[in-house]
Amino acid sequence: MYPELFSIGNITIYSYGMMIALAIVVTVIFIYREAPKEDLIFDHILEAVIAAAFAGIIGARLQYVMLNWSYFSANPMEIIFAQFAGLSFFGGLFLGTFVLYLWSSWRKIGFLRITDLLAPYLALGYAFGRVGCFLNGCCYGQPSDLPWALPISMADDVLRHPVQLYAALGAIAIFIILKVLRSRRPFVGFITIALFALYGILRFTTEFFRFEAPVFLGLTFAQIFSLVLTLLSVITIIIISRSQRRISRSPGSKKGAKK
Repeated sequence: MYPELFSIGNITIYSYGMMIALAIVVTVIFIYREAPKEDLIFDHILEAVIAAAFAGIIGARLQYVMLNWSYFSANPMEIIFAQFAGLSFFGGLFLGTFVLYLWSSWRKIGFLRITDLLAPYLALGYAFGRVGCFLNGCCYGQPSDLPWALPISMADDVLRHPVQLYAALGAIAIFIILKVLRSRRPFVGFITIALFALYGILRFTTEFFRFEAPVFLGLTFAQIFSLVLTLLSVITIIIISRSQRRISRSPGSKKGAKK
């Protein structure tokens, strides 16, 4: 597609890197408006976004390298990159979340308060990232004869599912769902867990259209991981919801106490 947007002298601006940068900028703009509503200091949240973003990029790269170790073991100098190419979302998600947890502990700010605030924008950032994949010509789909099928590049004559755009549209839908649920969350942390569940469903679905080799029972590694992630998320929501209902009905609670 268009992996290089433009060049200024010896500096080349790559489409994938530009989309990642836009995702961070958009997140910061929205957080600037929403942090005060949650009684959170914007400067603190900005620290969290920057720390999580850097950790996410490192984690995404590490997972990609591990999944393709047969190549990188023979080409170790290519492990370090400068074009935001070769990233895996799950690695970025978990290392970014872990660093965010460490940061929230250091700042003594509720971890789940922060993640509930950031969760919708992580989904939106994922959409930007998948558009970057589309422009970069990576993470491409299976061959297809559908009217909207596209080649990976101008030199490629094989038409494929634009699975990156499927994922981007799905992520935008998740963003909207989480924003709607934000004011109706039954407990702190619900939006975060809902993000994991919805992303698992989205990734499991889009993998059917993606050009990836199955590893078990016809499923790819990402599909197996997505199934586990979604199941654990749904189970967690059910357990916490039932626990809260039991507490609300107990004799000592305000709702359960007799007037």
